[in-house]
Amino acid sequence: MLHNEDSRVKIPAILHFKRLGYDYQSKKNAKIDGRNNIFVDIFKESIKRINDKDFSNAFLDDLINEIATLTDNTKDRGQSFFERLVGFHSVKLIDLKSPTNNDFRIVSELTFKGEREEFRPDITILVNGIPLGFVEAKKPNNNKGIQAEISRMKYRLETEDFIPFFNQFQLLGFTNNMPYNDGSQVQTRGSYYTTPNWEKTTYNNFREEQEIPVNEFLDDVFINMVLNDNQIMSIKETPEFETNLKPDTYANKFITSFFSKERFIFFIRYGIVYVDSPRDGLQKHIIRYPQYFAIQELVRKMDNGLKRGVVWHTQGSGKTALSYFISNVLRDYFQKKNVITKFYFVVDRLDLLNQASTEFSSRGMTIASIDSKEDFRKNIKSPVIVPPTSQEGRYVETMNVVNIQKFSEDSQVDLDVDKDIQRIYFLDEVHRGYKLKGTFLANLLGADPNGIYIGLTGTPILKENFKTTDLFNDYIHKYYYNKSIADGYTLKIKKENIATHFRNDVRNILNIEEGEKIPSKDWELVTKESVFVNKLCEYIQDDFKVFRDDVHKDKTLGFMIVSSSSDQARAIQEWFETNSSLKTALVLYDEDDNKDKQEEFRGKRNKEMGNKVESKLDGVIVFNMLLTGFDAPRLKRLYLLRQIKEHSLLQTLARVNRPYKNTKFGYVVDFVDITEEYEETNRRYLEELRADIVEDDGADIEEMFVDVEKVKEKIQVIENKLFAYMGNIEGNLEAFQIQIQPLNEEQLREMKSVLVEYRECYNELRMSHEDVSNIPIERINKAYYEVSNRINLKVAERILENPNSDIRDITEIDFTQLIVEFLKIGEVDLEFTTENDILEKVNKIRNAFSANNDQSDDAFNGLQNRFKEIIRSLRDEGDTTQKVHEIMTKLDALLQDILVLNAQNNGLTSRYHGDDSYMRIHKKIIKRYDENLNDIMVFQIMSEIISEMDNLIGHMHQPTEKVVFHQMKKPVKNAFKKQGFTLSLRQVEEVIYLFLDDKFKKD
Repeated sequence: MLHNEDSRVKIPAILHFKRLGYDYQSKKNAKIDGRNNIFVDIFKESIKRINDKDFSNAFLDDLINEIATLTDNTKDRGQSFFERLVGFHSVKLIDLKSPTNNDFRIVSELTFKGEREEFRPDITILVNGIPLGFVEAKKPNNNKGIQAEISRMKYRLETEDFIPFFNQFQLLGFTNNMPYNDGSQVQTRGSYYTTPNWEKTTYNNFREEQEIPVNEFLDDVFINMVLNDNQIMSIKETPEFETNLKPDTYANKFITSFFSKERFIFFIRYGIVYVDSPRDGLQKHIIRYPQYFAIQELVRKMDNGLKRGVVWHTQGSGKTALSYFISNVLRDYFQKKNVITKFYFVVDRLDLLNQASTEFSSRGMTIASIDSKEDFRKNIKSPVIVPPTSQEGRYVETMNVVNIQKFSEDSQVDLDVDKDIQRIYFLDEVHRGYKLKGTFLANLLGADPNGIYIGLTGTPILKENFKTTDLFNDYIHKYYYNKSIADGYTLKIKKENIATHFRNDVRNILNIEEGEKIPSKDWELVTKESVFVNKLCEYIQDDFKVFRDDVHKDKTLGFMIVSSSSDQARAIQEWFETNSSLKTALVLYDEDDNKDKQEEFRGKRNKEMGNKVESKLDGVIVFNMLLTGFDAPRLKRLYLLRQIKEHSLLQTLARVNRPYKNTKFGYVVDFVDITEEYEETNRRYLEELRADIVEDDGADIEEMFVDVEKVKEKIQVIENKLFAYMGNIEGNLEAFQIQIQPLNEEQLREMKSVLVEYRECYNELRMSHEDVSNIPIERINKAYYEVSNRINLKVAERILENPNSDIRDITEIDFTQLIVEFLKIGEVDLEFTTENDILEKVNKIRNAFSANNDQSDDAFNGLQNRFKEIIRSLRDEGDTTQKVHEIMTKLDALLQDILVLNAQNNGLTSRYHGDDSYMRIHKKIIKRYDENLNDIMVFQIMSEIISEMDNLIGHMHQPTEKVVFHQMKKPVKNAFKKQGFTLSLRQVEEVIYLFLDDKFKKD
């Protein structure tokens, strides 16, 4: 019986698409345009139907050519095609207003073939015959989990052959039919969606909030047709197939959520945006699922008369992007009612006005910045919606960005608004100065009672005398830390205490008793004195260097110091400038160049260094600025020198909660004991959220904050898992090594993971200056080494036992432990040789293999196969002195042959001035044409081609593989012709590809 990914996930998923109204399209006898894999007949019929016009075949062929032209470029990441797909045109490609009017089909294993390479998604989604998406469906517990698909996608997106296809794709799904592993930072199981964004492609969870009813029935004739077309009829009557066909499997529920017809069109129409960022260049983003459900709730509540509401989405969840998505949805919502919309984004700081303006303009909106009462009065009275700067005659949505920071509380703005225009106000960070009485906002609410007011916050105000919802009536949607952390959008935050020796030093400096507290007003005075600042800064400097260099080993990490006063901030900055190698910037309201300092600290990506983040600054020193709205993912350590209250505390803590590389937490070094304030604030939020939390959803909702006690609890769990082994780990590692011998590879990997967690907890406690003397870290490290060796042994055995194992794995496997094991159990007289002699010889062979610079060569692969057979014979026969002696002789001969091959390669490389890529090309040409050409002739051919190609590339601003390919045809043909050998066109192209594989790094 078949029991693979096809039978378990792919075929049931294909059949489930039928439940959603998709048709199944066989590839047999289908007319497909290979440039974009458009199904020609379906396309032509669909275009006629959705446009209600009988176009000629010639016109429709031109339309297919237009799509091919729009997608065949390496510069715009598919933006031209996307705008053609969703923009206004006299001939539409999809019906955005009536999703069910489109033709939806799925195809199994459709090949997308470029000039040289190809790929086949499991399920391709056609809309009106155009491939606009696909699903990769993998079996549960597949090797490397969903990461295997992410790696495969990375290669596809780097392959120039595939650019036209990914310029055309909009919605992609990946599933291995398993629940999410929310406790892990690395996505290995579950179902994820994305849109192609090349090297910046991200993979998003989708957690359903509005169940879509699905009819479970499937026609038996249809099932038979699909099974027969995929040649998999044998699975039909099996109980496994019946189970996997249910609509509520993890894979099928994801397909329902993301690929239902209405949602598919919604995501294309409203959920995709091109972002032209000054820092990251042109990017293609897709809406996050909480943003989607926030919009759905907003529309539903507006249908019921909502005028004011709050979107409570945690920091880092993309509230500015959400405002952009909402503006497009509401524009069309009111357009159906023949009402014009005008959008305002209200902030209360100049830096946030600049930041918001950049965010909206990078998404293609025009910006009207309003920074005074008079400007606002004129704007709100004006009936003008779109400035005259619309791009190329196309409608461009305008966002009026309003800074009310300088609007006094008693300001009265005379707002006689135009009643024919629906004004929609996004109020950013409504946990701050928006109060019901005596403010600009109150005047606005009174002057424009018809307006729609959407508050945005991650931390609503929940005071006894005032709550955010007192002003905004109701929550539109909530997305709290627990879900954001589970979805990977934000990190947990770990609070670390300061070292005891520093506490004692401070008590002596300030002359205070144990347990005595300093009033906040006195704290501000004494903590800016030089004697305190010196001690504090020395401590922070040493602490951060240990954190960055010893624990995380990442020079790109940064820190922030939140001072207790502006004077203290200046004193700290002066100390770092004078005494420290760490570079810091002072960001205060009255300092110059604050914007430049913020951008410098955020860092810039160096494309030549693999997009590594670079910054001249290690840290920033602040008082009140940057505690909200400042987004710098590299900021991972926060030194808190003053008490911050209520929602402002959570805002401040969130500065370090952005995901960055492989960091597990954001870190807060707590000088003022924020625990009580945090717990009280979080308690209020939990009460406010309680109505939305179901039992299984809220189990870990208090886990945003990780403190020392939680780490200690985790160590207890770990020690319990290791209980049966800890005696030997601490007392006898040889006995521990014997104890783990019966474990299989999976059990060993699990133990290795637990030991890694133990080491991480040790580091966390050490950074919190806790006593770690009772943790036997050296013994834990040695146990980790023993387990790693045992895993290497198991992997080596698995590779040797599998006749189909990739021979390239052989030289990457450490056979040391395997050889030691074999020699231990055999009857070998080690007088003629020692264990180390054999290991040394094997290591010499591995090093010689690694030194070879043509590892695709048949001769090299043959030597690797010999090595595999020798190691296997050592395992099978290496139990007597004579047999080991024979194996040693074989190893000597193998080493000699590898060294000879390497010497030949190096000699040929020297003829090409040390460029080993030309050595490899030389050998491949000789192999293909050895009957007609010798080494001297090939060298002369190569020299001429190299000269022509270097000259061509040297005169091109941005050489691409495609351009070089076409330009080199004639020079290659001529170079061979001079040696009396004429190549066919196919042979010319094959030779050019040999060079392009090197120039464009295609192995």
